[in-house]
This record gives sequence, C-alpha cells and structure tokens, in this order.
Amino acid sequence: MADLSRLANPQSAIIKLQSNSVDRTDQKKQQVAKDFESILLTRLFAEVQTTIGSLDPEEEGTAQQVQGLFWLYLARDAADKGGLGLWKDIYQHLQQMDGTPNPADVLDEEL
Repeated sequence: MADLSRLANPQSAIIKLQSNSVDRTDQKKQQVAKDFESILLTRLFAEVQTTIGSLDPEEEGTAQQVQGLFWLYLARDAADKGGLGLWKDIYQHLQQMDGTPNPADVLDEEL
C-alpha cells in the first residue's frame, strides 16, 4: 500500500527525494568542514609537540609513529566534538559558495 500512495502523489515523492539529497549535501559539507578543522588541529598539535620535546632523545621510529597517530586521533576527536568551532564558519562559507560560479569559468569568460 505504501508504494501505491507514492504513485498517487508523485510530487511529494520528488520533494522528499530532493530533501534527502539536500540533507546529504549538507552532511557532506559539515563533514568536509570538520575534516579540515581536524587537519588544522593535527598541525597545531604537531607544533605543540615540537615545543614540548621528547622525553627520550633517542626515540625509535616506531615510537614516533605511535606518537604521530596519537596526535592525529586526538585532533580528529577534538574536531568531532566541536574543536575550536572553526568548522561552523567553514561550513557557512561552503554554503555561501553554493551560488557563486567557478572562478576558472569566470576567468575563461572574461578572457
């Protein structure tokens, strides 16, 4: 019966599909913004780590890799939990860019 109701009102089905598409696009933009903030935090934490230094000056390569992974996951977790809040600004900027044309296309037209 549910399938018949969708056939009876195709406009509502189209609107629902468009709404789902917009939600997925919004979710992708939010994830991109959070991922960017995570990368930024990773770099920030790497700089913090260099200022702190190492307890063992003759650290092996594997220990450095483990520390690198620690800082990476710490940054990702911090970004997922709100981070510095930059992701919200990045997300708003991405939304504002939706209506703007591709800069490469604009330059091609002007040339």
